Amino acid sequence: MDVTAVILCGGKGERLRPLTDVIPKPLVPLRGRPILRHLMDYLYASGIGRFILCVGYKAALIEQFLQEHRGMGWQARCVDSGDAPMTVRLADARPYIAGRALVCYGDTLANVNLSALLEEHESHTALATVTVYPLLSPYGIVDMNTSGQVTGFKEKPRLPYWINIGFLLLEPAALNMVSRDEDMPAYLERLAASGRMRAFRHEGKHLTVNTETERKLAEKEIVSFYTLPEQGEYE
Repeated sequence: MDVTAVILCGGKGERLRPLTDVIPKPLVPLRGRPILRHLMDYLYASGIGRFILCVGYKAALIEQFLQEHRGMGWQARCVDSGDAPMTVRLADARPYIAGRALVCYGDTLANVNLSALLEEHESHTALATVTVYPLLSPYGIVDMNTSGQVTGFKEKPRLPYWINIGFLLLEPAALNMVSRDEDMPAYLERLAASGRMRAFRHEGKHLTVNTETERKLAEKEIVSFYTLPEQGEYE
């Protein structure tokens, strides 16, 4: 797949302290393997071999991670933007991106069908295609009429809202639209305003590791998360 994966790895991960006092969030382990390694393994198994890691917080440790994983078959480099917002990180990475980019979050794992994502993107000649996931309510939802009579109850339903989970496929022209003077939501709004932005619906596995509770859940889910040759080592 002729795509460069751009992984946003620069945040401080403050909600995962004290783990992130020592290591950056993408290196937080799940079953003894960093989140970043899980993500790169999946992308590589899906046909992506070029990686740019947009680093900042504890960047030296992610550089060390790459050194320790030389010989994996992928081409990877770090671009350090310090404590900059996502759009600046993306702008700094732009000179190293040849062709299309797939922008991913370094704390998010999803078994997105990248071939289907690319097909959706190309079939609509999109400038950008964002992967979205249905929001799952953590609460039971009560339906009632105006008199207060309960008419139904849904336990933790999937609401009719779709959230951005990254895996954002960008054409070179979309990358050239990145501005250092705006935040990521404003950039995405401009892409949407162009009329050439698509949404790719993902209803498979999805994990975001922001808190210790989410990390513990991810440790359980990762066992059956991906269909990869090394999956057996978790069993």
